[in-house]
Amino acid sequence: MDGALKSLNGIDFIDLTERDSIINRDDDLNDILSLCYHHNSNYILLDDKNLSDAFFNLRNGLAGAALQKSANYQVKVALVLPPEANPSQRFKELIYEMNQSNHFRFFKHRDNAELWLTT
Repeated sequence: MDGALKSLNGIDFIDLTERDSIINRDDDLNDILSLCYHHNSNYILLDDKNLSDAFFNLRNGLAGAALQKSANYQVKVALVLPPEANPSQRFKELIYEMNQSNHFRFFKHRDNAELWLTT
């Protein structure tokens, strides 16, 4: 898995939005964490193109694992989910809950996601 290291407001973050990196399984989450440590950054920017359908199916636990790992390893993750995305009601509830946290948040626009990551 590869990502671009970008900097904004003096903070370096891993930008996976321009890559074909897709999170299909738990090992992909581990690869992202390895990428963070490789680049010495605890900030990640993702978008809906980085997520497989499995991520949106809460029954398989992939989204929950991502949220737990970001908290455990103190990695701040911003995920851009555009307005035209139509997740399930249960996933919308997860979005609402996670947007109260300080380590994993969902955004409709990239600019807002970058601002949150770098402030």
